[in-house]
Amino acid sequence: MKKYLILFLAVSLLGFTSCSDDDDAGNPSLIATWTLVSVTPSQVYDLSACPNKPVITFNQDDTTDWTVYDPENNCQSSESSGEWQENTNGTYTVTIPDLGTFIGTVNFNGKNEFTFITSYNSFPVTLTFQR
Repeated sequence: MKKYLILFLAVSLLGFTSCSDDDDAGNPSLIATWTLVSVTPSQVYDLSACPNKPVITFNQDDTTDWTVYDPENNCQSSESSGEWQENTNGTYTVTIPDLGTFIGTVNFNGKNEFTFITSYNSFPVTLTFQR
């Protein structure tokens, strides 16, 4: 009986240690689909002009897929592709269609939000994305 109790305790302990809720804990990744939820300063891009928010997908092959909504065209969506890369000094380079290539820093606020801090026309800009 003692053998079965020890075996049961060992199996139970193994069950508690092999599965955990934080299996994907670690460094967050850009590789996902993100929605642009905030632009500071808002004069750079007015998110309130259309009911839908721009969406970007960072793909594993260093490409991006963008869906943006144009207020000058009844908020119709337009899709385009770009590129991204993580630089060696902790910055990222992101190509935004029709705007150009930007170098900036990414700061994760948990797994589901990050900010991209860059500059546009020599002004600092912060873009906040959420999944």
